[in-house]
Amino acid sequence: MTARASRNSQDSKSDILAGALEVIRRSGAPSLTIDAVAEESGFSKGGVLYNFPTKDALITGMVEYLVGQFEADVLVARESNLQSRSPTLCGMIDVTERWLETKRDVAQAILATTADRPALSEPFLRVKAKFKAAIADETDQFGKAMAIWASLEGLHFSVAHCVSILNENERAEVLSELRHRLEQD
Repeated sequence: MTARASRNSQDSKSDILAGALEVIRRSGAPSLTIDAVAEESGFSKGGVLYNFPTKDALITGMVEYLVGQFEADVLVARESNLQSRSPTLCGMIDVTERWLETKRDVAQAILATTADRPALSEPFLRVKAKFKAAIADETDQFGKAMAIWASLEGLHFSVAHCVSILNENERAEVLSELRHRLEQD
């Protein structure tokens, strides 16, 4: 395959996945169909099926796409936080805050879509294991770092499960406190 064909194939997949995420964002996980994704992405149904032969393949692609976005976002945020006691964890706080503001509906939909497919969590677990190792290398207060991370996870999952009792200002206060605790001795 030529570089151009490979790039176009990857662009097509990305465009289809972006369309699938928009369908979920706008109408919820139950509305995710090949036809809806084709309409949203501007591809024919055959074009979607060529890239993702089944709905499960499409869902797997969406999970991997989101994992890649999350990992890339954390790595960029990490570079902006090199002065921190744990640049990786500080980057994760920044990205979690941004994703809770901009991608909360996607988290809810992915949770609903993948609930009966536990194997789909594997890409998330691989990336988290990499971040855990990086955090362990960056800090001599591993327990403290993991407590901060567990708080981030709690914020994220309470939003994804639609059981958060915090409004946006309260959540911002919690994130500010986590940043403060990260930098304390």
